Amino acid sequence: MLTGIDTSYFYALAAGNPAAVEAWENRELLTSVLCFYELKKRLLQGDLKAWPTVLDDIAKAVEVVPVTTTVALKAGQVAHGTGMPAFDAIIVSSFDETGCGEILTMDHHFKLFAKKGLKITLLSL
Repeated sequence: MLTGIDTSYFYALAAGNPAAVEAWENRELLTSVLCFYELKKRLLQGDLKAWPTVLDDIAKAVEVVPVTTTVALKAGQVAHGTGMPAFDAIIVSSFDETGCGEILTMDHHFKLFAKKGLKITLLSL
């Protein structure tokens, strides 16, 4: 089963969250290309100093999902229907398009996207 991971997942992983570590070591993971943007911005602001190779590590270990026209259109519907922020609506829509069965995140608003067969697991630090 594919497992989608958003930007907040990497903070849980860096903090040693057991579910995040288990997923990194044992699951087929995918993330959105938008997570690279969010992480790069945070790295430039001084976050994740203990994991300076995070972007290279992700690129080597995780399938990266692009933003397509289909994903963008679905995200517009998701954001409109739930009030979810745009980036997160795009991320959840890209995961949904891949058929992933679970999303690991620390963002509570991902729970706004309810779909049969897609489990949203909230992580903590």
